[in-house]
This record gives sequence, structure tokens and C-alpha cells, in this order.
Amino acid sequence: MSDTCHESLTPDQLDALGDEIATFAVRIDVAEHALLTRLRTFDAHEAWGRSGALSCASWLSWRTGVGIKAAREKVRVARALGELSKIDAAFGRGELSYSKVRAITRVATPKTEQDFLDIAQHTTASQLDRLTGGYRRCKLLETGGSGEPNLGDLLGDDSRYVRQRKTVSGMVQIEMQLSPEEAAVVLAAISSAGTAEQASAGATEQASAGAPDQPCAAQSSRISDPQLREEQRADAIVDVARAYLKHRPRTLGSSHQIVLITTKDLLEQGPDGVGGFMRDGTPVPLHVARMLACDGSRVDVTLGEQGELLDIGRSTRAIPSAIGRALWIRDGGCRVPGCDHKQHLHGHHIHPWAQGGPTSLANLVLVCSAHHRMIHEERLSTRISEGKIVFIDQRGRKLPGVPPSAATGRDLEELDLYLRDADLHIDPSVSAGHWDGEPMDLADSLTWMFIAHSEPAQSARPST
Repeated sequence: MSDTCHESLTPDQLDALGDEIATFAVRIDVAEHALLTRLRTFDAHEAWGRSGALSCASWLSWRTGVGIKAAREKVRVARALGELSKIDAAFGRGELSYSKVRAITRVATPKTEQDFLDIAQHTTASQLDRLTGGYRRCKLLETGGSGEPNLGDLLGDDSRYVRQRKTVSGMVQIEMQLSPEEAAVVLAAISSAGTAEQASAGATEQASAGAPDQPCAAQSSRISDPQLREEQRADAIVDVARAYLKHRPRTLGSSHQIVLITTKDLLEQGPDGVGGFMRDGTPVPLHVARMLACDGSRVDVTLGEQGELLDIGRSTRAIPSAIGRALWIRDGGCRVPGCDHKQHLHGHHIHPWAQGGPTSLANLVLVCSAHHRMIHEERLSTRISEGKIVFIDQRGRKLPGVPPSAATGRDLEELDLYLRDADLHIDPSVSAGHWDGEPMDLADSLTWMFIAHSEPAQSARPST
């Protein structure tokens, strides 16, 4: 079947359309550079924290509607460009695409950025991805696995993180950075598990020796062995993890539960064979709903005229399990706009319990541990307004669930004006590469790059 749209355009018109596509692509890259430049300044001032966000990437995801992975990558690239002035300038002129810049910033340093810039202008984006990936792997092998960028340098010394990486030997390194009080909890758990394991091991050794009144010389020498102590701490942290997975404490959102929302009428004569609904609205067949209701725990919830959950008052600070489950059904995760945490959640008293606030559904809201900390540090607050739970940032502004769109209806005109003010004259040739069509020899390219990036040869050394 022929396409009438294609038939209505001449070859010259199609060529012109192709040029327009290439021009728009460069405009997008220039606009992306402008966005990242502003994002870097915004991040440097930690302005994202004023809105209750846990990180710049979380704020960017919430404010602009991009996925969290894409947001993290944009923040990483924005930070890296602050140290790579030549790459940054070429990107701002539209000479490099965002894809190429993203690949280069994974490996380039101020000393090597010119080489990567020259290579980027003579390769395709996919070739550059292969090259930078191979370069990074070679660097890791060259340094014995220690060439990984320091995450503390990338995220700042006060960032909380857990990361892992494989070493050349095949082992896995797990590194974490926590606040002092969190680190104390983890270390106490390791110490407790380690003490129990040492006691058990000591008892086993004495029993096997057949002389409980004579301490084993091998045991006393091993206790003072630093490497053994490190191995015992490794055993302890593994035991802590195993114990958690085995017993799995029922913090809000951390346990695996099937939540069925139903009524007496539905269970007796569900319409069309539907006996209830899952938390996300998925209908459950009547026979399955009856089976779940037969041996499951029940939470009775009374609804108001508008379908809202009514209060179940309690006189204690601790949240009873029934209210906890009802709270989870209502909130489903951290309620702070832009936060997608659904595990290890806390029930926060909106009107403080110490000041007379009840432990009731209407006075509780689910928040993650990080946002709970922010609330009690008075960097974020929550209140009930017109029957709805709202969060207030440091400037007293209400955080909307969905931020307003930044579109003006004249976005293309404004982009043209920006390019004109920046004295950037963009046409399809600006980002044109200089690849000659020859296939890239990855091994040969990496060899020459490492020769170029190695320490200067000691050519001045006298020959013998």
C-alpha cells in the first residue's frame, strides 16, 4: 500500500525535511546543554533539598517527569561537565550529541578530554560507546579493580549510599556510607552476630579438643589475627542478612502481603464472579477472595460518604497492626510528592502524639525513613488542609503531587530566541561527524589510547 504522504513530497522536499530533522536534533542537544548547566548550579547549591527531595535526581525526576534512572544520568553528566571544560564547550556549540557526551563523561579526565573530543568527532555514537566501555574495562584491569570513580567524590561526602563492584579475582566488594546513627545500628548488629559466632566457635573447638579446662592455643592465636577478625566480621554481616531474610521484620511496606479489599456483600454474591480487589484495583475472582478471607487476617475499615477511610482512634503512640495495614492500604508508600519508596516506611503523627495528637488513621501518614528524618529536623512539614494531607517545604510552599508544566505554548520560538541571543547559528552540518566509513578496530584504538595516556616515556634517560 502506497503512502500518500510520501507521494506528495518531492525528493528535494524530503532532503530539506532531513536537514530540518538534523537541525532540530542539534537544537535539542544545545538545549540539553543549557539544561545541564543550570542543573549543575542548582545541584551545587543543593536547592533540591528545599523542596523536600532526597537527592537532585529525585527532584529532577519529580519536577520534569523523567524516569529516575534517566534523572540520575543527567545529574552525573552535569557534574562531570563541570570538570571537562572542552567537552562542555563543544556540547554547548552543538558539535557533540548528548549520547556522545554521556559516553565520554564516564571515562574522560581534564588531562584526556581533548583526546576523547577528537575521537568523538571521528566516530559514531555507538562506536564511541564501545570505545569508552573498553577503555573503562582496561583501566579497571590495569589498576587491579581499583580504578572505579570514588562515589563520594561524585555525590559529596554527606551522601548515603550502598554500592557493589566485582573485583578481578571474582569477589564482590560492597561499600556503604551512612549517617553516624545508622552506622552505629549496622555495626552493633555485626558486633552482636560476630560475638555469638565466636562464642559458638569457641564452644565447638573446646568440645572437639576434649579438654574444656585448657584453652586451645590455635584459638587464642587466631583471635589476634587481623585478617581472621575481618573474615569473622564478614561472616557476621552475612549472618545478619540471612537472619533478616529468614525472619523478615514486619515494618510497614517491608513484608510481602496479599491485600484483598472486599465487603460482606461481595463475598456473599460478588457481581460477575468478582469477590474483591487488590490494592492496585485488580479484580479477584469470588472463589479466590473467599479462600483468602477464610484464613487471612481481617482489618475492618469503615468508609465515609465520599469513600474516604474513617479514623480508628487509639490512645497509644505505637501504631496497632490493624491501623498499620489500613494505613498501608490508603497510602501504599511514602506520601511525599516525588518519593517512590515503598519499603521500611514509618507512620508519622501529623499532629504530634506528645501534643495530644491521636494514633488514628486521620492523624497518620506513611513516610520513608529519610523524609521522616527531614520532618523532625524541620526541613519538611506536613499538615491536613481541607481534609487532605499536604507537605510544606522550607519556604512554606505546598508541594504539589504533580508539578505544573513549564510549557508556554511558544517553546520553539523561545528556543530560537535563546540560540540567537547565544550567537549560535545552527544548521545540519554543526554536528556532522568525520567518520570515514572504515570499521573501528577496538583493540588497536585502545592500545594507542593507552600509549598516549601513559606517563611520558623517559626519553631523557641516557642510553647504555
